[in-house]
Amino acid sequence: MTRSSGRNRLFQFRPARLVLALLLSALPAMAIGQEAFSYEEKVKAYKKNMTLLGIPAATVAPDGLVFASVAFTDKRNGVRDDPDGSAAFGFGIGVGDDLFDLQFAAHITSLQDDFGDSGFLSVRASKRLDQGGIPTYLGLGVSRIGPWGDADSEDDELSLSGTLTTFPLVRIAGDVYPLMLTLGAGNRVREFGTESGVFAGAGIGLTEHFGTSVAYNGDNVDLGASFRLPGLESVGLNLILSDAFDQDDRQRVIFSVNWIARNVF
Repeated sequence: MTRSSGRNRLFQFRPARLVLALLLSALPAMAIGQEAFSYEEKVKAYKKNMTLLGIPAATVAPDGLVFASVAFTDKRNGVRDDPDGSAAFGFGIGVGDDLFDLQFAAHITSLQDDFGDSGFLSVRASKRLDQGGIPTYLGLGVSRIGPWGDADSEDDELSLSGTLTTFPLVRIAGDVYPLMLTLGAGNRVREFGTESGVFAGAGIGLTEHFGTSVAYNGDNVDLGASFRLPGLESVGLNLILSDAFDQDDRQRVIFSVNWIARNVF
């Protein structure tokens, strides 16, 4: 599918500017720092459902946490009308005395045909950088390890990425909300995972059960919403409108169900 229409050229960089503007708007909150908020305000704020969907964050599953996720979309790869799904399973391990955290995951790239007949493995590392200030993390990731089935192709280059994520607080109309800001780069970002590029996003936790986000994935913009079910804290629901402005004619809806179990080992 070509991306050379005049409409696409005129619109191409506006979503990126939108995300950048959101990130820059949060800089005053980051400059204020944590001292502007009381301990009670911080505790209450960080209980809200922070989310950032569509791009990888610098954080990973903490030590002993096991997770599983199943996703469904109305268009496979955003271009084929037949619905499809994907799944991921993984766990987190802490290394040393708070040295860094590792996350290992297996990704099933399609739920068509036989389950698990196409996929790859990934490993991500995360290190907290701040010294009691605004929580800030550096993440490094390697994916497309040992691909099999449809995920295996002649292009056997690994997907490498580096990410910085920070969690400042912001006061709006007297209440305090947590932000999740991410900036990253990788070798398989632009042109739908074939070229090097950058990605960025901003998310906000609005309540203990709802958060929303906007992310520029290197090609287009994803709008996301995350729901945490009352009484079922281990289950979450995510909804993404991918290519939200339809600038690449790949707009689709992605719905996922996520499950976690803490302190498994």
